[in-house]
Amino acid sequence: MRSAAGTSSGSEPLHSSAADDAPVGLASQDTAVGDDPHTVDTKVEHVHIIPKNNLPVVLFAISLSMFLAALDQTIVSTALSTISRELDGTTGSLSWVSGAYLLMITALAPCSGKISDYFGRKVVLYTAIVIFIIGSALCGAAQNIIWLCVCRGIQGLGGGGIVQMSQIIISDITPLESRAKYTGVVGATWGVAACIGPLLGGVNLPCGAIALALLVFFLKLNPPNPPKLSFLLSNFDFAGLGLLVSGLVVLLVGFTSGEASWSSAQTIACLVVGIVLLGLAICVELKTKRSPIIPPRLFRIRTSAGLLLGCFLHSFSFISLSYYEPLYFQALGSTPLMSGVLLMPFSVGTAFFGVLAGFLVVRIKRTKELIIVSYLIAVIGYALLATLDETSSRAKQILYLLVAAIGVGPLFQLPMLHLQASMPQKDMATSTATLALLRSIGGTVGISVVGAVYANRLSKGLSGVQGYETPDAAAAVGNVQGLTKIEPIEVRQQVLHAYARALSFPWIICAPLLGVAFLASLIIKHYTFKRGATVAAVTSKKKDGDVVETVVADPSEEKKEKVNEAGDDGDRDGRKAPERIDSALTETSTITKDLELELESPDRDQRVLRDAERGGGGPLA
Repeated sequence: MRSAAGTSSGSEPLHSSAADDAPVGLASQDTAVGDDPHTVDTKVEHVHIIPKNNLPVVLFAISLSMFLAALDQTIVSTALSTISRELDGTTGSLSWVSGAYLLMITALAPCSGKISDYFGRKVVLYTAIVIFIIGSALCGAAQNIIWLCVCRGIQGLGGGGIVQMSQIIISDITPLESRAKYTGVVGATWGVAACIGPLLGGVNLPCGAIALALLVFFLKLNPPNPPKLSFLLSNFDFAGLGLLVSGLVVLLVGFTSGEASWSSAQTIACLVVGIVLLGLAICVELKTKRSPIIPPRLFRIRTSAGLLLGCFLHSFSFISLSYYEPLYFQALGSTPLMSGVLLMPFSVGTAFFGVLAGFLVVRIKRTKELIIVSYLIAVIGYALLATLDETSSRAKQILYLLVAAIGVGPLFQLPMLHLQASMPQKDMATSTATLALLRSIGGTVGISVVGAVYANRLSKGLSGVQGYETPDAAAAVGNVQGLTKIEPIEVRQQVLHAYARALSFPWIICAPLLGVAFLASLIIKHYTFKRGATVAAVTSKKKDGDVVETVVADPSEEKKEKVNEAGDDGDRDGRKAPERIDSALTETSTITKDLELELESPDRDQRVLRDAERGGGGPLA
C-alpha cells in the first residue's frame, strides 16, 4: 500500500503506512480507533494509543531509574582529583573514566530501541537497571585505574539502557501536548543528582530495588508486536555501528595521546585512522539497504538536521563543563565535596530551568523561540565562564554558572520535544534514538577534546613557572589539591594562574560551538503539538499457558482527555468531541506532508499556497 502522503521524488519514503506493518499501540490509516460510535473514521496517518497508567507512581519510578544513571556520573565528576591521586591516574586515564561510560552508552543507544521492539520495553529497562547496579558494585571494588575504566564501561551498558528506555517509555505513555512537563520533571533528576551526588554513596542498590519494584507492579505498556528474529538480524546495520564505535574509540585514543604530544606518530595515526573510520561509517549509513544507525533522511530535513546538530554541540559543552569545572574549584583550594556544592548554581539551575521550560511549553505550545533564546543565553554564559581566573570573586563564579544554566537547562528536552512534534508517530522511536545517540557522541568527544585542551594549556602554563617542579606533567592535570599551600607565595600565584586559565580556556572553544548551534536553531520550523491520542487500558490474560496483553480503549479516560484538551486549548466554541479529535488528527496527518515539502524544498509561494489550502495547519516559519 502506498503511503497517504506519497514519497518525495528522488528520496526514500519517510515511512511505510501499511496497516499490517503498523506497530501495536498505533492505529494505521486504515485502523479504526476504539468502538465508540462517534469515533472519527477519517483516514489519518497515526493515532497514538496511550496505555492507562498511574502516572505519578510510574514517573517517580522512571525518575528514580534516571537518578541512578545520573548519580554515578556526577559522583565521578567531583572525585576526579581523588581518583587521580589514589589510583595513579593521568589526564588520559581520567578521560577514559568518563569516556568509557559515555562510549558504551553511545554503542548501546542505537541497539536498545530495536532490542525493545523485539523483547519489549520492560525487559530491556529492567535488565539495564540490574546491569547498572552490578557495574556500580564493581566500580566500588576497583583497585586500579584500568579496572575502574572497565567497570565504568559496564555501568555505561546499564546507564545507556536506562536513559534510552526512559525517554522512549515516556513518549509511549504521555500525549505529545503535555509531554513537556513530564520530561522536564524526569530530566530534573540530573540536576538533583549533581547536587547530592558528592554527599551520597552506596545508594544504587536500594534505589534500584525500589525503582524495579514500582515499575514491575505499576508500569503498563502497549503489548509488543515483535518482528521475527531473522528480520531483526538481517535489518540491523552491524557494519555502521561497528565502524562508528571503532572510529570513536580510535579518535579518543588519539586525543588522549595528544595530551603528551600532538606531533607524535601515535597521535597522528590514531586521529587519521579515527577520522577515516568515521568517514566510512558515514558512507555505510548513506548507502546501506539495512536500517541505518543514523538515518540520513533526518539530515535532509532542515528542522531535524538543525536540532540534531544543536544537541551534539550542547552535549559536547554540557558534559565537558560538568566534568572539568569542579577541578577549577579544587585547584583554588576547595575539597571535592565543596566543589560539588559550588557547582550547584549550574546543576540546580539546569534542573530548575529545564522543568520551568517544560511547563512553559505546555502553556504556550511552542518550542522554536525557546530553543533559540536558550542557545543564545548558553553562548553568553560560556563566554563569561571563559573569563574566570584565580582572582575571580565567588559572586562572579556563581553568577556566570547560573547564566550558563539558564541557557543549557531547557535544551535537554526542548529539542527532543520539537523533533517528536515534527515526526510522524511511527518515526518517533527512530528520531528519539538518533538524538540520544548524537548526544552520547557529543559528550564522549567533548570530554576527550576538552581534556586534551586543558592538558596542553596547563603544560604550557607551568613550563614558564620558575621554581616549581611536578614529578610528571601528565599527572599534574588531575592532582589539583594542595596547590594553595605551595611556597613561596610568588610561585603559588603563578601555578594557580596556570591552572585557572587552563581550566577556563576550553569554554572559549565551547562558546563558538554553541554559537553554531544557535545559528542552526534559526532554520528550524515550528510544528503543532496537537496529535491524535486515545487512552487505553492494558489487560492481561492467559492463553495456552502464555500471558497475553491486550489494549482496550477506556471511554471514560478518552472523554476526560477530550475535555482536558478542550480546556488546555481554550476551546469554548461548543464543538463536539469527535469534531475536536477530527481537527487534531487532520493536523497530525499533515506532518508527513510537511516533511516531504522540506525534502523537496519547494519555493515559498507553493508552501504558502498549500498551507492556505489546508487552513493554515502544519509548520509555521
